[in-house]
Amino acid sequence: MAGDNEGGAGSAPPPPERPRKRGQPDLRVVADRLDGLPEDVRATMEAAGVIEGGGLDDVAADLLDADELRNIGHDDPLPGGQIDGIRPGEWKPDQYGLPPGCPVLPLGTNDGIFYFLDTIGQMRALKGSELGQAGINELFMGRHLWLTWAFPKSVRDVITSWRPERAREALMAACARRGTWNPLNGVRGRGMWRGRDGKLIVHCGDRLFTPRGEEPLGELEGRVYPTRAPIEKPWPVPMIQKRGPAARLIPHFQTWKWVRPKLDPILLMGSIAVGYMGGAAPYRPAIYTLGDKATGKSALHDDLKALQGEWLVQTADTTSAGIYQQLKYDCVPVAIDEFEAKADNRKAKGVVELMRLSFSGAPMHRGGDNHQGTQFQGRSAFRFSSINQPAMEPQDLSRMAILRLQRQPKDAVKPIIPEEELAELGRKIIRRIIDNWPRWHATYTAWREFLASCGHDGRGQDTFGMLMAAADMVIDVDAIELGLEIGPAAENFEAWRDVLTVENLTEFQDATENWRACLTHLLSRRIEAWRGGTRHTVGDVLTEFWESDPKDQDALGFGGTRKLLEQTGLTVLKPKDRTEHYELLIPNQHPLLHEIFRDSKWQGELMSGSWSGALRQMPVDLWRDGSARINGTKFKGVAIPLQNIIVKEDDARS
Repeated sequence: MAGDNEGGAGSAPPPPERPRKRGQPDLRVVADRLDGLPEDVRATMEAAGVIEGGGLDDVAADLLDADELRNIGHDDPLPGGQIDGIRPGEWKPDQYGLPPGCPVLPLGTNDGIFYFLDTIGQMRALKGSELGQAGINELFMGRHLWLTWAFPKSVRDVITSWRPERAREALMAACARRGTWNPLNGVRGRGMWRGRDGKLIVHCGDRLFTPRGEEPLGELEGRVYPTRAPIEKPWPVPMIQKRGPAARLIPHFQTWKWVRPKLDPILLMGSIAVGYMGGAAPYRPAIYTLGDKATGKSALHDDLKALQGEWLVQTADTTSAGIYQQLKYDCVPVAIDEFEAKADNRKAKGVVELMRLSFSGAPMHRGGDNHQGTQFQGRSAFRFSSINQPAMEPQDLSRMAILRLQRQPKDAVKPIIPEEELAELGRKIIRRIIDNWPRWHATYTAWREFLASCGHDGRGQDTFGMLMAAADMVIDVDAIELGLEIGPAAENFEAWRDVLTVENLTEFQDATENWRACLTHLLSRRIEAWRGGTRHTVGDVLTEFWESDPKDQDALGFGGTRKLLEQTGLTVLKPKDRTEHYELLIPNQHPLLHEIFRDSKWQGELMSGSWSGALRQMPVDLWRDGSARINGTKFKGVAIPLQNIIVKEDDARS
C-alpha cells in the first residue's frame, strides 16, 4: 500500500570487494551470474539436482560469505627502514600533527579523557596519565614497528625502539586539534542507524553496510562506528520480489495458542524487525509475552534467540545497570525472560525505566566513582516474558504490546525449525529490511493514519504503528502466500480494524490517566473516625452525603460530612447559589493528606504535596482553584464538584 521512495539501503548495495587468491574466481561475478540466470534455466538446474539445498540464491550467498584474516603491520619496516621513501622521524605532520598514515585515529577530548580508535578500530578512552608506553602500545597493537619509524629512539645512531614521550605529546595534541568530543552523541555501535540522508547504515561489529556497499569502520558523516565483536551479517543476496522469511516464520508463530491469533503473530514479527532496526527506528516499542507454564513461552524465546543470534542481548535476572553496561553504544534488541512480579519490584522498575527511555532514545545519566557520571542513550527494543507481569505505570504500558499465551493441548506437538535454518531466516529478515528501507517512511505514515482512524492517540500510533509497519516491511510479498492484507500490495488495512481498534485492545483497558488514579487513591482511603460501627472511606462519606435525604434525621448532613473529612485534611464547600454545587476541597498541602499519599508517587514532601499537580491535570471544566478553613487554618487547593466525583449507579453498571 505504501509507496516506494528512491535511494536508500533498499537499492541493493553490491557485495563487497574481497581480496582473492591467485586462480580463485571473482565471487561477486559468480554470484551475480547465478542470480541473473533466467527463471527457466534456474528451475531446470535445480530440478536436475545440479544445485542442492536452497537453490542458486543460497549458493550465491555462501560464495559471498567468505572471510579474511586481518593483516596488521605486515608492511611496517624493521627499525631503520623507510615508509614510502621517508626516513624514520623525518615525516611531515598531517592535519592533526601526526605522521602520515597513522593507524590510530584521534577523536577528541573531554574532561581530561582522550578518545581514539585503535589499530583495529576499537574506541579507547584514556586519561593523560594512561598515555604512557603501555597505554600507547595498546593503542598501536600490532603496529609497534610503525611507532619505531614514527618516533625513533637511537642508541649510537642505531634505531632500537621508539620514544613514548614524543608519541604521547603528538597524540594529545592531535586530540586537542579535534576539539571537545562526547561519545554519547558521537559513537554508533552495533545495529542499524540512519545516515544524514535518512538512508540505512548497518553496523555488524566488524563490518559496515551502507547504500554504497560495504565500507570500512571508523568515521562516517561525522559519526564514529567502532569495531565490536561481530554479529550476524545481512543475507548477502538481495531478496526484492522474492519469497522471504515471513512465509516460513508466520505459520510457525501461529502454532502457539495466542489469545489474539490473528494479531499477535504479526505483532511478534514486527517486534523482531523493530529490534533489528534499533537506532534507525523513530521509536522502539516493547512486547511482553504473558502465559502460565505449559504455554510455550520458553520454546518461543529459544526460537527467537536462535533467530537473532548475537544480535540479541538475552538475560533472565539483571538490573538496568547490567543491561546498559553490556550494551554500551550498541542498539541491538534485549530479551528478558522470567521478568516476574515480586514483592520488591525495585530492580524491575529500573529495567522498565530503561525500556521507557529506550523507546524514544532519551539519554540517561547516573553517578559514578570520583564524581564522574555515566551517560547512556538507549536505542534498543525490549522483549519481556513472565507468568505474572510486574506492576507498571500507564506511561510504560503505553509503550508496549502485551501478547498473551494460552495452554497448549496435552497432545500438542512442539513446532520445530532447526537452529541453522532460524539463523538463516534472521539474516534474511535483516536483508528484507535493507531491501525495503526506501518505502519505510511511507509505510509507517500509512499505518499511523490508519491507527488514528481506529481511535489511537499519538502514543498508540507510535507503538502499534511501529510494530505493524515493521511487520509490513518483513512480510512484504509473502503476504500473498499468507493471505494477509499487509505489505505493498495491500489495497487498504480495513481487515485489521476489528483487532486494532482501541476499544478491542486489552493494552488500553487498564490505562488510567494520572489525575484519575490520584483521585481514586484519595477516595479509597479510610477515615480514622468510626460511623455506625464502621470505618468509611472518603468516597463512602461523600456518596452517603450526596445521596442522603435532607429530611432524614439520621442522614449524614453537611456538618457531619465536614467533620469526618477534616480528619483526613479534606473538607466540603457549600454552594454559593443555586447555580453551583457542593464541592470537595483538596488542599495543595496538608500533613494529614501527606499521610494518605505516603509511599505513593503523589506523596511529595511534607509541606509540598505532588497530588495537587496531578489533580490539576484533569480537564479544566471539572475543577477550579478554591480555599477554605480546615480545623481553623485556611488552605488553598483544588475544588471539585461532587457531581464530578460521585459515580451514579447507572454509570457503574455501564
